[in-house]
Formats: sequence, C-alpha cells, structure tokens
Amino acid sequence: MADMKSPPNYSVPALEKGLAVLELLARASEPLSLSQISEMTANSASQLFRTMNCLVEGGYVIKDEIHGKYSLTLKLFEMANRHSPMKHLLHVANLPIQELARSIRESCHISIVQQGQLLVVGQADSPEKVQISISVGTSFPLVSTVSGRLLLAAMDDISLSTILEEDADYQQLLDGERNCFWDRIEAIRRTGVSTAVDESFIGLQDTAVLIGNPSVGATAALAVTQLTASRKRIDSKEIVAALLQCARQINKRAGLSDYVRLPIPVIPEPAIDHTEVHPHARI
Repeated sequence: MADMKSPPNYSVPALEKGLAVLELLARASEPLSLSQISEMTANSASQLFRTMNCLVEGGYVIKDEIHGKYSLTLKLFEMANRHSPMKHLLHVANLPIQELARSIRESCHISIVQQGQLLVVGQADSPEKVQISISVGTSFPLVSTVSGRLLLAAMDDISLSTILEEDADYQQLLDGERNCFWDRIEAIRRTGVSTAVDESFIGLQDTAVLIGNPSVGATAALAVTQLTASRKRIDSKEIVAALLQCARQINKRAGLSDYVRLPIPVIPEPAIDHTEVHPHARI
C-alpha cells in the first residue's frame, strides 16, 4: 500500500507571530509589555523579541521607552484608509452571490444606503427562465423595504434618528404605521433577518441579511425576492440559512469578523399599508 503523503505545509511561523501580535494589540485597551504579549500569544519572550523589533522598525508598533510597553501606531489605519471598505466589500461579494443565486435558483441583490435612499449596487440573476430581477442603480424608500429596514436597524440610535428626521416617507407614516415600523426594527435587531410578504406586490416575499460590519463603515443588505406561488419555491428557513451562509462567506473574504447572527426561525413581517404603491419590486 502506497504511503499517504501529508499535505504541504506553507506556514510562515515568523509572519504568524507578527500577525498575532498586531491583532492582540488592536484588541488591547492599553499598551502591553513583552511578558504580557508572550503570555497572551503563547510564545516565549525570546521568540517574540525579534518580532517586536521588526514591527517597531517597520512603524507598525511603538515602544514606550519609559515603561517598555508596546502599542499600535496609526500606520495600519493609514493603510486601510487608502482603500474604500465598501468597494472592497462589493468586490469580494461578487462570486459568493453568483454561487448563491445558482444554489437557491433565485435572483439576489445587494443594496446600500445612499443619500437617504436604498440603492441597488449589485445583483446575481437566477438561472431560471422566470425570475424576479432588480436593476442595479434603482433606488427605493428605506422605511418601506426589507433591505432598507435592515440597514436602518444596523445603525446606532443617533444615526437612525438623524436619517429618519429627514426621511419624507417616515414622516408621512401614521401613528399606527410608525408603531409597526419600530416593531420591525426591534425584531430585525433581535434576529438579524428582515423579511416581508406582499409588501410591494401581492405574491412576492423578500428576505434580507446584513453583510459587512457597521464598525468599519462597510454595511450592505443581501436580499432575495421570491415568487410565493412558484412550484419551485424554496422554504423560507432554507432561504435564510443560505443567505446567512453567503453573508459569512463574504465577510470572511473581506477579512471582517463574523457579524452575522445564527439562523433562527423567522416569521414574515406584515406589510405596512400604503395608499401609493411603488412601481417597482422592492427588495
């Protein structure tokens, strides 16, 4: 019997130590000594000595000459700000959403908040002959769309209040409609999922989850719109699970921490009644 060859090992221990130190210092609330870094990274001080010197010489870390403790400089921040987080997020999302569309056989879309509106910035078409598709560049109201409410729910309270004060659609809501809106925001914050049936058109169900991370200024909604009467329609729980798996894959490709919540059963939200129906399918 032929010997089983072990897979090649391409690890670079010195680089791994340096990255571990940078991540540790990024999480630390105060400068750390070499002994503290050694303990927290499970490396000996002698092993880390050259690593720390290299990081200091490269300008990534600064050493307090009085107390001998280390902290991050702004070099990583400067490097990160040379690239648009949103552009990077959308770039790395392209392949995963194409795979998602193929696996669930439904079109999916990515939207962001732009100038007080929900703007569609990416899409992947279903392989089916009959499909629901939203054109890139189309904009919709925030408060009356599944993706819009998801992105609003991801905002902090101050940002949310500020944007709603200038939102004409929100200002026109009656008291009962506002109560329904806030119930939805709270539900989305609990579950991490936004969904609704028959909100824009009878026979459509919209489901959306968050991609990116609000803390780095790169947040978007990943959504699927289904025909509820289709014989090939996938169960809502399966759609949610597929969306969350895709969102995690996108965040991993973007190098972001896992902001996505675990999939849980989701009850579709009732639609807010409007006297005027938007002429396009809302996501």
